[in-house]
Amino acid sequence: MDALAEYSEGILITQKGTIMKKEEFDKLVQAAREADLVNYFQQSGYTVTRKGSEYYVKEFAGLCIKPDSHQWFHHYTNQGRTNNSIDCLTLIVGRDFKQAVYELTGNDITTTRSAQYEKSQAPQYTSPPRVHRTPPSERTSAPAEHKDLQMPAQAANMRRMFAYFCQSRKIPAAIVEELVHAKLLYQSENTVNTTVNGVKQTFQNANAVFVHRDSSGNVIGGEVQGCNSFKRFKGIAAGTGDSAFMFTPVPAKDGKLKRAYIFESAIDLMSFYTFCDKKKLEGAVLVSMAGLKPTVPKKLEAEGVQIISCVDNDDAGRKFEAENGFVRSASVKSHLDDRGFKDWNEMLVFRSENPDASITQQPIGDEKKLERPHFQMRGKK
Repeated sequence: MDALAEYSEGILITQKGTIMKKEEFDKLVQAAREADLVNYFQQSGYTVTRKGSEYYVKEFAGLCIKPDSHQWFHHYTNQGRTNNSIDCLTLIVGRDFKQAVYELTGNDITTTRSAQYEKSQAPQYTSPPRVHRTPPSERTSAPAEHKDLQMPAQAANMRRMFAYFCQSRKIPAAIVEELVHAKLLYQSENTVNTTVNGVKQTFQNANAVFVHRDSSGNVIGGEVQGCNSFKRFKGIAAGTGDSAFMFTPVPAKDGKLKRAYIFESAIDLMSFYTFCDKKKLEGAVLVSMAGLKPTVPKKLEAEGVQIISCVDNDDAGRKFEAENGFVRSASVKSHLDDRGFKDWNEMLVFRSENPDASITQQPIGDEKKLERPHFQMRGKK
């Protein structure tokens, strides 16, 4: 059975509660189905080998991928599909439908809702129903439900995290070290017991944890990014509320934030930082929303902080900016959009693999007014 058929509702309600059109939901699912599986496994840190026109994933014995015909087949379970990468993740890798779509497209389907389905069919992952707003005069003082924060345990070392960021994502070790020393980043590790083709196996699952802290330095949440060859994962620590990962490279002398650069992920944040002249970032904060979540940027904006959007160069990013009134600076457009890069890590990987390519330049536009940083490759001569 197709994974979408099992997952009977498409599921997306935007941040403002507007209904997503059926065509938009279908487009998202189709993009996930057509996603490049070889690229997915390689970017996720799995061991992929090529034999002729076929690719094999070491961690999933029997899985064969034929990108030319967009087919995959698992010999041990006799399952296969054409033009359906979602089912590969749900049937072979063990993801649920929601997580599969997210990992293949970067879009979280629990944030929207397709108008084609009845609300009574809402499955496990549907967003909570919209609650009737009781007038303030009629409200009781009952406390809101609160989940205790459960941060992942820290591993004995951070070797796998450094290897993933520096080798796969091309992020300079100096930047990873800077976040580690600031107690904003660490590696977690836990043991995963599973059965592969009838044989019990044990894997060490490693993740990078980006720590959310409040203005007093207290830990209030975490963004989690998978960084190992067994399991790719993106999410947040259990109990994390409406907080975000925030990094201030150079605090202003008066202690106030002047501007905020907002990103969809901490990896894009670090990639962007790679191109920055740190001296030009005084009073700036880099914010990872772990998706397209305007809560923290809106709060900062209300406090007088200038918001500069650095989200992905795609339709979802443009829609997010339009709905929330966030603006991309001229320098963001000239470095990312005008050069055809989807996100900052894609640009960084390209720059690392093509050192002679000229992709950095002085920002354009009213830079004095916006106080944008001068971009250059940090750690490069």
